[in-house]
Amino acid sequence: MERERSNVALYINSASARNMDGSLAVKCTHSGQVFMFCINQYMSYAHLFEYICERFSFSATDGIELHYSLPGCAIFFLRNDDDFQMLFSGAKIYKLDCVDIAVLKNSGSCSKKVSASFEDSCSGIVDEDDYLTEAFRTEVQKSYLSNEWASYIQCVGQKFRGGSPEFRDKLRKYAVEVGFSFVFIRNDWDRVHAVCSNWGTEGCDWNVRGYVSPANGCFIIGELNNVHSCKGVLRKQKHELLGSKIVKTCIEEDISYNLSLKPKEIISKFKSAYGFDISYKVAWKAKQKAREMIYGSEADSFNKLTWYREAVFETNPGSSFVLEVDPSSNRFQRLFLAYAGCVKGFEFCLPVLFVDGTFGKSVYKGQILCATGKNGNHGFFPLAMCVCDSETDANWSFFFQHLKSLLEPQGRLITFISDRGVGLLSAFDKIFPGNPHLFFYKHLVHNLMSKYNGKGSSVLKDDVKKKFFELAHSCTEKEYRFHLRELREVGGADIIDPFLGDLPLQKLVPRIFPWMPLWNYVYTMLDQTRIRVMQMMGERKDEAQHWTSQLTPVMEGRLKEGMEKACRFNQ
Repeated sequence: MERERSNVALYINSASARNMDGSLAVKCTHSGQVFMFCINQYMSYAHLFEYICERFSFSATDGIELHYSLPGCAIFFLRNDDDFQMLFSGAKIYKLDCVDIAVLKNSGSCSKKVSASFEDSCSGIVDEDDYLTEAFRTEVQKSYLSNEWASYIQCVGQKFRGGSPEFRDKLRKYAVEVGFSFVFIRNDWDRVHAVCSNWGTEGCDWNVRGYVSPANGCFIIGELNNVHSCKGVLRKQKHELLGSKIVKTCIEEDISYNLSLKPKEIISKFKSAYGFDISYKVAWKAKQKAREMIYGSEADSFNKLTWYREAVFETNPGSSFVLEVDPSSNRFQRLFLAYAGCVKGFEFCLPVLFVDGTFGKSVYKGQILCATGKNGNHGFFPLAMCVCDSETDANWSFFFQHLKSLLEPQGRLITFISDRGVGLLSAFDKIFPGNPHLFFYKHLVHNLMSKYNGKGSSVLKDDVKKKFFELAHSCTEKEYRFHLRELREVGGADIIDPFLGDLPLQKLVPRIFPWMPLWNYVYTMLDQTRIRVMQMMGERKDEAQHWTSQLTPVMEGRLKEGMEKACRFNQ
């Protein structure tokens, strides 16, 4: 049996109190028509059914089924007087003054209009769902959060307290849910006139016109023809008006809880909750707009840094937060941040710091400089970070100077591992002249390959990369000299010698795993970093409660592996 379903969307009003006679308000829309009436417990289901059929002008051959829903509950069907009484009980439990009912219209089937003669005539009819298997039974219509959008445009005189912006937003949602498109004839801040997009081709009469009241700023619908005379008014999974402006209003709460929500996750959540398909581009733009709505613009995020610094000092005493601005213009220059918990925790980490930088992702670009330690379980431990405009000698000196002030009280000789970035080497030699400084193999390979751009084939580059790998992993000085000779023969002494001239053999390390956050809004990035660090510390604390020896699991595993190998040694 083929069904044509029509949604009836209802608002759940927050009225102050229920009527003294225990009546409930019912607000229905069907094919753009809206009406409202009251029901009470003295009525019967048959009276309710007949009244709805009369108002919607259903014929005797139309099969009608009613159902309603309660907050957080599944769909409940209205089929008899017992169901009708349970409707009042549910409304009383959830303290509702208006019920949410939907009408399913089954064309060409037997009507469920309840009367004694009708029940007798239909008593012998068997529903196909009674004997079909589960795979072939008619699927119950799913209720979406967008169902209420069909009630956003109702009647002449309807007010929108948010002015014309609220009206435009609800008009778009209404058109998406009902299934039509419109165009603006006039779209000013105080007056709006919209007509159906088929107005010019099919002469559709649907139109809405409204104005902003100068008395209270409300937008009021002054003229409305809510009946379409054109074809093709049908709810679709994809709609041309379903853009980032609408999606933004639907995901603001999700973004406020989870700023790292990805566009693919937004697409999936929106499909499940609202029943519409949106593109990756729409989801991405909606996330950006929602984030700006919650946190303000990127420019505003810099204005919050002073407040955030005071909040860090108040909630995490002992932290280091240095904010520098241009004295003449008061514009942001750079900042250094190290939370007290991270500084204290680094005292129990290995005396090694990985130092590196990354590009910012905001419109203002910039750089993030990061210092990351390594704990006894070989996990990375964030210590300090710096936000600046670029990797210059001055910025690296600023970062190292404040980093040194945190490390000196600990009285340990720290080994640094980094790339050979711009400004880093000279700044390090000035601030930490006596500390060991090793270099990251991956960055060195990249720098070395850049020397051969336009000077050799891919085969030559692969050979040089292979020889350099053997050089970097040499275990003895004799082995190092051997691989160095081979590298000079393959890559050419004129390139290799200058590259390794200031790189002693003990300064090569095979790998590094820098920890650093991604930057979009500077204030948001700092706070998200704090949250991430707190979560990491909490998870590691819980994990450590289950350790059974004095060694960490990783180191104990290495010890056992070494002992097993030693057992196989021959005397």
